Amino acid sequence: MKTRVMRTSASVLTHRFEVGETATDSTTAVTVTVTDPSGATVASGTATHGATGTYTYALPPQAALTVLAVAWSATIGGAAVVETDTVEVVGGFMFTLSEGRNSDASLADRDKYPTADLDAKRLEVEEECERICDRSFVPRYARVTVDGSGSADLVLPHPDPDRTAAHVRTIRSVSMAQRSGGVPVAFTSAELAALVVRGDSLVSRSDGLFWAEGYGNVVVEYEYGLDGPALELKRAAMGRLRSLLNANKTGIPDRASSFTAGDGGTYRLDMPGAWKTGLPAVDAVYARYSRRSGAGAAGGRPIPASRTLDYDPQRNSLMHGGPR
Repeated sequence: MKTRVMRTSASVLTHRFEVGETATDSTTAVTVTVTDPSGATVASGTATHGATGTYTYALPPQAALTVLAVAWSATIGGAAVVETDTVEVVGGFMFTLSEGRNSDASLADRDKYPTADLDAKRLEVEEECERICDRSFVPRYARVTVDGSGSADLVLPHPDPDRTAAHVRTIRSVSMAQRSGGVPVAFTSAELAALVVRGDSLVSRSDGLFWAEGYGNVVVEYEYGLDGPALELKRAAMGRLRSLLNANKTGIPDRASSFTAGDGGTYRLDMPGAWKTGLPAVDAVYARYSRRSGAGAAGGRPIPASRTLDYDPQRNSLMHGGPR
């Protein structure tokens, strides 16, 4: 299970233990351990029992953007089990739950549309929009392991290989080993201040030093994303939320490409694709904000970075040529 919570906001996490499809209580107290990407423990304690098989834990407010692993330890069916959820601490949402509910009068019925469903579908909407647009519209956190280039420049990737690290806000930390398998050393505040991030996610060292060449010898923690979505993008995202919440209520077969109404009129349906939702009004807005070529259509690929090609290895030696 994955969920997103707002930075500095208290939140209650929920986990359900099941055997097959049956909710099952633990015969021992359920303990919770929350760790950050480095493996350090952020919080721990004992979960509170709710409905059968369901346990909750109050996560303390988190001051920094991060991705947390929440391990729930229990004894289910006589066996010790540890089930792990992911909690992403973000700097905002594309829309609040109240905005999503108020976007259509039909969503006011909390029995048909409980808060938990709205929360889950909002996460689905945000992740889909981010994939289609190849960017995040709210501040988020990432931690990546990359290969040292042996030059002053390093291309900063995104943890998702299908995306690019657009709109890097700040680089929080860097640790680098001088060779693969070596001992990583954290950058000083002066070294971090000397990093220059270009618009195409190229990170350059302006202090005259190089990124040590190696495989997986550089670990970078950074924050990325915009401050928030534009109004029309927020409206489109809420339209997508309504379609997901009512996907099983349309009365149109899932595999249909057209349907005939009661008045005899026949309508052709737009179809979803790898980089489109199938909702024309939503896809048109997403395409305007996407960094992906072909977004809103059936295909799509990341837009290549525009940068002057340099065939010099830039390794600062006579044999390799060095900077010109």
